Amino acid sequence: MGQNILSSVGGWLDFLKELKFKNKKAAVFGCYGWSGESTKVLRARLSEADFEVVEPEIRCNWVPNEEELNKAVAVAKAICL
Repeated sequence: MGQNILSSVGGWLDFLKELKFKNKKAAVFGCYGWSGESTKVLRARLSEADFEVVEPEIRCNWVPNEEELNKAVAVAKAICL
């Protein structure tokens, strides 16, 4: 919303940063209706919290198509490796 992330997600990211995790992985995914900056914001905020943000990310316009849904398998593998 407003070229940013939802405030509830932002609150969780602040909480995660306070926990000072080390050597943890995170994945970025989201949907959008207008401009779609949320995944960029999420990636930056997770990196600031010292998470290793894996590739690929999933970013779709409203409803994911089959290709975007198939990326979920690659994201899961990247998180587990």
